Amino acid sequence: MSLPDAPPVKQPSRATVESLPPVAPPTGTFILQLFLIPLLIVTIVVVLWVMFSWVAHMGRDNAGDLAKAIIRDDTASWQRAYELADLLRSPDPKYAGLRQDTELAKALADFLDRDLKQPLERQGDQLPFTRRTGTYSGSQAPQGSDRRARVMRRMYLCRSLGSFAVQDGLPVLLKAARQETDPVEVQVRFSAIEAISTLADNCGPQALRDNPDVMEALLAASREPDDTTPPPPPANDGEPTLYRPHAELRAVAAYSLGVIGGEEATERLEQMLHDTYPNARYNAATGLARMGNAKCERVLREMLDPTNAVAIKDEVNPNDQACKRTTVLLNGIKATLHLAEANRGADLTTLTAELDKLIGSPLESVTIERSKVKNAAIEVRRLIDVKKPPRS
Repeated sequence: MSLPDAPPVKQPSRATVESLPPVAPPTGTFILQLFLIPLLIVTIVVVLWVMFSWVAHMGRDNAGDLAKAIIRDDTASWQRAYELADLLRSPDPKYAGLRQDTELAKALADFLDRDLKQPLERQGDQLPFTRRTGTYSGSQAPQGSDRRARVMRRMYLCRSLGSFAVQDGLPVLLKAARQETDPVEVQVRFSAIEAISTLADNCGPQALRDNPDVMEALLAASREPDDTTPPPPPANDGEPTLYRPHAELRAVAAYSLGVIGGEEATERLEQMLHDTYPNARYNAATGLARMGNAKCERVLREMLDPTNAVAIKDEVNPNDQACKRTTVLLNGIKATLHLAEANRGADLTTLTAELDKLIGSPLESVTIERSKVKNAAIEVRRLIDVKKPPRS
């Protein structure tokens, strides 16, 4: 069977061909309009953006200029203090020498000392930070009174002084760690004690451990009584929060004692394993774990429980509660490894059993970074088996 013939292709008529415009190669003017002019416009926009960014950030990587701006004590000095603290904490090697600058440390310490002598204006506003870990970030201007800006400046100056590898700022940090003439200053005390921990890392724990003023300040903060004022109201008619600023101060002090170590610190941390505030006993347990002290085992088991309701009761927001649960689990896993590394003879039977539960559990109560928690538990479990001492 033969295929039918294809229909003939219809050729355009001569009149149609003659009506089409002639095809001509593109001219230089056409190419200029199509490519070069838009490219020039984009280039100008990019150059202007880079110039404005450079002008806006000019001097922000110069510690000396930032320090002068802070000491001028204007309305933006709190933000310059934040930028300087960020600069000093930068891992960039070009800032390593900055942390050895004794003159800069002294200048900042002198200014903070003078500032601490000035009372904060009473304006009837509420505590500007409901959580130590940051209601405000450094890029946000504080709303409301100058009082809040001054508190934030003091906090960032403490963080800056703690980032140095010299101890010129230690005396004023100890002053800030103790001073609370106004309820809002508890936030500055948090930052000062955290800065002392960082300074211990930079200068060596022994240097601060041998300083009786340091130990006195930290031990006093670790014994701070609970607040007598009611806690913040629960959100969305939920359960009341356990958060108390002065109880949180005990938690920060426990962390610092764990960093500095020593006989006094160990004795106090062992007592804090029974603290009624979860963060305080958790920080005490992780500090003791780094020291190889097996007395922390009971609290570490509490931290490794994914259904632990107490661990999240200092948070009101559900998202913050989810983050807190993950953080406590990861810290408990890490502390278990530290204990295994620091104390090869410790009986870790109950802790490894808790790790096995985490590994085998669907972790339904963990809603943030569930896989990270499980992978961390698997890796630590493996490392503990590797580090087990051989049987005699």
